[in-house]
Amino acid sequence: MEEQRTLTLDFVKSLMEPSYTLVWTDYNDNLDNHLDIIRKCLDRRNCDCLWEKAGEWYGDAEYEAVHGIMEKLKEECFVFNDFDEHEVDAFFDEHEDAIRDEIYSRNDSDVVKDLIRYTDDIPIRVEMLSDYDCINSNWFESQGGYSYEESYFGDMVDSLNLNPAQVKKLLTSHGYKVYGRFPNRKRRNGKEQVSYEQFYEELINSCCGANLLTYIGKVSLKELYDADFSLKEVIIPKGNCCGLFSSTYGGGSLLEMELKQDVKLKLEVKGCNGFRFRLDDERSKYDCSIQHVYGVDDSFFNNTVSIVS
Repeated sequence: MEEQRTLTLDFVKSLMEPSYTLVWTDYNDNLDNHLDIIRKCLDRRNCDCLWEKAGEWYGDAEYEAVHGIMEKLKEECFVFNDFDEHEVDAFFDEHEDAIRDEIYSRNDSDVVKDLIRYTDDIPIRVEMLSDYDCINSNWFESQGGYSYEESYFGDMVDSLNLNPAQVKKLLTSHGYKVYGRFPNRKRRNGKEQVSYEQFYEELINSCCGANLLTYIGKVSLKELYDADFSLKEVIIPKGNCCGLFSSTYGGGSLLEMELKQDVKLKLEVKGCNGFRFRLDDERSKYDCSIQHVYGVDDSFFNNTVSIVS
């Protein structure tokens, strides 16, 4: 008489495929229109928001895929291996969690990785902050004259590694007032980030208040993810541009000061001084983006920046 076999978890596992693709994605599955998720990850300096959102979007599909696999495993047990159907149902009910966990462990789909892969490089700004708040329009600043000392203007000159004496000469040659000391820092000669001529063009084309010196570029979402959204430094590549921009008033300058070399910026703020990394999106109705204000597409932001995490 043939000995009756016992259905076991190991036997069910032996019927499973080595791996399962629980969710399928294509290039339309991306985060191009979900920059709010990426911004939250940056604010919190971790990937949790991205994983949570992927779970919301694809959790049901994964659950249904696992359910379908379990139904096929049941069928294999009682149709092809001669186990009693009621016994199989009872066994799967009793061990449902363990069987589900085993199937999930064999999941070879990675929706987060796919979302990242299909997402375009993201336009970003890096803004210079200062104890002296901001710089206003050229018209406003020129009324009393430009000052290098104790001013946002002076901090901007230093950030761009310009020689204050050369800046003074440039401004006065065009009839602008200056006051206070503009020291001759000769060691900066030849090491400036931008040309003096383009610096002048940015100043005279500054059209609104509350401007910040702003570097622009694009960032790879994969680099952000690999850095766990915790950034220490960023390298703006040679050929990218910077200028003056006010996200508050929705204006600025030409944003056409071309960098003559790679520029490494430390992303930390001490007091009110430092550099702030921002996605170029609108966080609220009171916060303007360069893309919206200037009516430009992603190509305006030039090349991708490098991240130092």
